[in-house]
Amino acid sequence: MKRLALLAMSGFLASCGLPPGMKLLHLRVYHGGECVLETDFDVRDTSTVSEIWEAAGRKPFSTQTAAESLGSNRANPLEAELTGPVEIRISHPASDEISAKLTNLTLQRSSADSDDWHLPAQEVKRAKKGTR
Repeated sequence: MKRLALLAMSGFLASCGLPPGMKLLHLRVYHGGECVLETDFDVRDTSTVSEIWEAAGRKPFSTQTAAESLGSNRANPLEAELTGPVEIRISHPASDEISAKLTNLTLQRSSADSDDWHLPAQEVKRAKKGTR
């Protein structure tokens, strides 16, 4: 059902905003057995796996899910520290999934009241190394 909704949303968004030659990707971050973050971002159709990870490090196109726990870092509300096993999955309805399993992960956002969580540059580098 979620896949069907993503397909429909991808088609809708592609028809009303993405320029030709671009595709919409879906990023999910799993921590402690649950999905704590779901975002969408766009890349060129010809993007390499490395370029896709780089795009995951920019502000997302949209956010569907951001667990409340992500904003609980009072010392630095622009960062969320996930400790222990974490899995990042990036998918597109018409292509294979890219994923990376890491131990610990830091996410960042642009402001304390924003839900534009994304991977900072150092986490993009780690994800590239851990890609499956």
